[in-house]
Amino acid sequence: MKSRKTLAYALGALILFLYLYRRRGAVLGIAAVFAFSGVFTLLLAPVCRALERRGVRPSLAAGVAVGGLLLLALLIVSAFVPYLATRSIELIRRNAIMQRVSETLEHAGLRSAGGQGSGDMIASAVSGVTAFAARGGMAFAAQTGRILFALVLSYYLLCERKRLGGHLLLFVPPAWRPAVLSALMGCRNAAMGYLSGMLKTSAFVGAATYLGLLLLGVPDALLLALFMGIFEVLPYVGPVLAAIPILLSSLPQGLNQTLLALVLVVLVQQIEGNFISPYFTASSTSIHPLAALVSVFVLGSLMGIWGILLAVPLVAALRSMLWSIRQARGLALVGQTSKRISMAGD
Repeated sequence: MKSRKTLAYALGALILFLYLYRRRGAVLGIAAVFAFSGVFTLLLAPVCRALERRGVRPSLAAGVAVGGLLLLALLIVSAFVPYLATRSIELIRRNAIMQRVSETLEHAGLRSAGGQGSGDMIASAVSGVTAFAARGGMAFAAQTGRILFALVLSYYLLCERKRLGGHLLLFVPPAWRPAVLSALMGCRNAAMGYLSGMLKTSAFVGAATYLGLLLLGVPDALLLALFMGIFEVLPYVGPVLAAIPILLSSLPQGLNQTLLALVLVVLVQQIEGNFISPYFTASSTSIHPLAALVSVFVLGSLMGIWGILLAVPLVAALRSMLWSIRQARGLALVGQTSKRISMAGD
């Protein structure tokens, strides 16, 4: 009878696993919503605590925090996106860039098999990029809806965070509660440290890139520096993507100018990777580069752009959580050993 029950449980688990694997896209989308709601809750919890200490009700404090974050995001988008789109279109349509790229490709002897010129090749490439951007716009709209729903979830999590935390602890055995609380605190500290360090690092990269492009006389220095600062949040992939428009913008000024711009990008990234990023995030994200690279590859393959974005903070939070659990268990073992020694002495 017991073996049949175990077999039934195993069969049910297998069916559930197969179903979840078949619907893995929807499952990952749901996981992304809860991940973002958790990130928003961590970011806004200090604001809620500060407002509550001033006598504001928890529901009103949560509404002010979430509404302020949403308003700030809307202001940034309304101020930045139109300028970004306009200047990006000008960069793509600028004849000097297209002509220089065309001349470079023709000088290298790059032609299609049917005798297609490099200008036609570039036009086809631009058309492909435009189609890709249109498909990406639909995906961006879907992700925006998920983020808005995550904000709604974070509002309720902020309102009921104390009560919800108490209810969740009831499901944890009493002997495990110190380790769980220590792990959650370590996870929160790692996430907050990573977010703070990443924002500071992005600000440095954007400012340094802008100053360097300004000294080199590269057009649209502000736009290109904003690109670099924003894409810095994507580990490994972001700087490479942001360097492409910088090189295209400097190409009409000659090959020497393009090489100088490339040297600038590499120099800023070297300073960021060896000095700035370790200084801001060493306490929370000093993970091995191989672990970071593998996590970016795996989560990026599973979740796309959001997997790349969340890979490093998730690994840092998991490492901090495991370290906190090990430390709590070590303290518990020390306490039990001391108790046994005292009892043996008595």
